[in-house]
Amino acid sequence: MWNPPAVDQMMGRNDEDSLKELGESFKNAVDNIGFKKLAPEQMKDTLRQGGTFIFRGNKLIFEHYDEKVGDNCSMDSILQVL
Repeated sequence: MWNPPAVDQMMGRNDEDSLKELGESFKNAVDNIGFKKLAPEQMKDTLRQGGTFIFRGNKLIFEHYDEKVGDNCSMDSILQVL
């Protein structure tokens, strides 16, 4: 979630006060629940993003790698391939 593209977009759509509020929310969750209970068991799982892949038979005909959470492939891009 905190990779550079995600942070850049957050900075672009939020003001300083809302970002401070978000940070305080995460801090409160960690303080009250504990980091280990908030995080996946394997820390490497926090780095896993997603993607969209379209195959025709065994041949890969389209691929999109999400740069951050919520960076989903557009439906228009998918429909153009089909």
